[in-house]
Amino acid sequence: MPFSQVREEIRAIQSELVALRHDLHKHPELGFEEVRTQQVIRAWLESRGYTPKDSAGTGLYADLKPTHGSGPMVALRADIDCLPMHELTDLPYRSVHAGRAHKCGHDGHTAILLGTAAILARHKDELPGNVRLLFQPAEEGVRGGGARVMVAEGALEGVSEVYGLHNWPAWPLGDVRVKAGAMMAQVHAFEIELIGKGGHGSQPQLCRDPIVAASHLVTALQTVVSRGFGYEGGAVLSVCSFQAGTTNNVIPERAKLSGTIRSFEPRATARVLERFRQVLSGVSASFGVEVNETIEVGYPVLMNDSGCAEVVRRVAIEAFGAERVSEADLPMAGGEDFAYFAQARPSAYFFLGAKRGEEDTPVCHHPDFDFDDRLIPVGIELFSRIVWDRLSGRPLVGP
Repeated sequence: MPFSQVREEIRAIQSELVALRHDLHKHPELGFEEVRTQQVIRAWLESRGYTPKDSAGTGLYADLKPTHGSGPMVALRADIDCLPMHELTDLPYRSVHAGRAHKCGHDGHTAILLGTAAILARHKDELPGNVRLLFQPAEEGVRGGGARVMVAEGALEGVSEVYGLHNWPAWPLGDVRVKAGAMMAQVHAFEIELIGKGGHGSQPQLCRDPIVAASHLVTALQTVVSRGFGYEGGAVLSVCSFQAGTTNNVIPERAKLSGTIRSFEPRATARVLERFRQVLSGVSASFGVEVNETIEVGYPVLMNDSGCAEVVRRVAIEAFGAERVSEADLPMAGGEDFAYFAQARPSAYFFLGAKRGEEDTPVCHHPDFDFDDRLIPVGIELFSRIVWDRLSGRPLVGP
């Protein structure tokens, strides 16, 4: 298939996809609440000959062909949920729902996969295998894990490989970043409560001050990685909230901290958690306060299959040139539930740069973030090239 023709076909539907993306941006929905989004996706797919099936409640998937047949089946994934945050921009398509906004670009990822669906439908008779399009709910936050639900419900049955993408404004617009092995981190969330003895602010000698203990704890936790790993690194630990007290003359009884731990392999995870608990025990003994911790285990490490990562690298070089493709700044300490797809099937997850020139482009989860519509044709072409590559019979081998 000459991709000059595919590019013309992408250009023909680009304005429609931009309008669709703006509509999704205007009507964002949180994880497992994507009812309207699901309806929009279903309508687009059905109008192009697909028969979508619901999955994970508010997600869905659709096959390019009604039966699997004898050829391989490759899956492509887009996340469809928004973040629980306010839209502060003055965009004409800004969110109409307080406390909900597409500040990670999932509206753009959805538009890319819908555009890919339209292109593939035009050429399905030329493809010897099948393609499954996965529109996954609930990637974000504590209510996330839509990928795990889709896998449990059998959405990957018959699938041989899975590919997914994400925009990333820290890297030049249109650059492709991918690597084999660990791509994104294992995520843990922690909460710590320190219980001391409160009293009057003028009489600290009669108290067990949880604020002082918690302050030392914040500092000591910074040594878990810097003094527990040395040059090899391999983890991130951040305290992200500190809550204590209500007024200026009362030493409170309690203080609370919360934060996150990110790591890339089981040995590093075990070492961080061991040192984390040792530090908590030491602070408790030093300051005479009770220290209680709760650790929530989040998404696992996202591991790219070496052969699948090489597929992305190869087709991206074919499309845009070697100078636009690298594994710089990877792995990333963010977390992604695409990891559950990658645990179930050989997979590759990759990033599309979205930085606009030399400007300080707002990054994902920033209040001023907005997906760059110029990435829509880039993502469609890469997904389409991956499909043609994988259904052409090339062996899946690493670099």
